[in-house]
Amino acid sequence: MNLRPASHLILGMVRLGARSGYAIKGAADASTRFFWPMSLAQVYPELGRLEDAGLIARSEDPQGRRERNAYSLTPEGEDALLRWMRSPQEAETQFRDEGILRLFFADALPREDQLALVRRLRDRARLAREQTEAEIIPLADALKAEGIEFPARIARLRADSHAAAEHWLAALEDELAT
Repeated sequence: MNLRPASHLILGMVRLGARSGYAIKGAADASTRFFWPMSLAQVYPELGRLEDAGLIARSEDPQGRRERNAYSLTPEGEDALLRWMRSPQEAETQFRDEGILRLFFADALPREDQLALVRRLRDRARLAREQTEAEIIPLADALKAEGIEFPARIARLRADSHAAAEHWLAALEDELAT
């Protein structure tokens, strides 16, 4: 089976303890969506593909009247995840940000609109940093008690990246204002 990035994300989330499609999507929304977003429309078909390939096992896990399935990694799924993590093949780093795309074309704007754009982007970076520090880092830090440390490291990388963007945009704002 040819595994996609979404396949690896799901295998990793199951390994971290997310057992249902809903839990996988929720865990991704609170963590990996900042660098690898996943839609709910991807989760369930991918779970089916992984189950068909023998990489995860499904069991019934009803919640009241609602049918629900729980998933666990099979030994083959664990092996596939570890092989992918150890692989030296890396895709090119992508940075997709509509605000930065606007800034790329900002020469078309008058100076006051350029400044307004930079200020919005700086404020957005600040809010993202603050939200990460207040909400995401504490959630990730809680996993440390279970011996899971890298989500907290990546949460800190996110906060630091937004802090660096905030600093860079503030310097650009100062430059444009003079």
